[in-house]
Amino acid sequence: MLYRMATRSRLISSAKRGKLLICYSAKGKVMMDDKVLSALIGASVVGAGWFVTYFQQQWAKRREERIAFMRKQLEEFYTPFLALVQKKIHVQQIEDKRLEGLWEQNSPDWNIIFTYFEDNHIVPLMQQIGDLLRTRSYLAVDWPVSFDQYLRHEAQSVALYQLWRKTERPGIINTEPWPKDLEEDVRVRKEQLEKELRKS
Repeated sequence: MLYRMATRSRLISSAKRGKLLICYSAKGKVMMDDKVLSALIGASVVGAGWFVTYFQQQWAKRREERIAFMRKQLEEFYTPFLALVQKKIHVQQIEDKRLEGLWEQNSPDWNIIFTYFEDNHIVPLMQQIGDLLRTRSYLAVDWPVSFDQYLRHEAQSVALYQLWRKTERPGIINTEPWPKDLEEDVRVRKEQLEKELRKS
């Protein structure tokens, strides 16, 4: 059996189970059996490979989790959010157009048309948007001012409408207006997520 050692070196130590594994030269240099050295090198390579594989798997797992969360943000928050906001805006435009001039004419049709749109479209849409913001806020990329403005607008407007609906007592109270930046704020964040998903 061959060993790595200098010429004319003196073996000083020891054996294990009758086979010499590690020895020292007269100069004190460590020398090792070729098989042991190969085994250690192999173990080091295997260990390094395991760490590389582990970190690759962790990176891939985090990437997949991030992609899944972005999809969840789009599917459960931003896509329905934008659709509800746009629908509310479009229905409101139709309602306003239909009511145009009726108030000034003191027409009984104003009350019929107004309550129809509010009861069947506007109020339910506003409540759906508010519920989405309150229950899915953890999916938001961030929280622009328009989101808080909307929640105040919805809470005040719906409460006052329901009061009028039950009592038929009119009154003028200033409420939080519809946030003019809401649609754009939702659209920008939705498109940003879609762009990031396409890159992933």
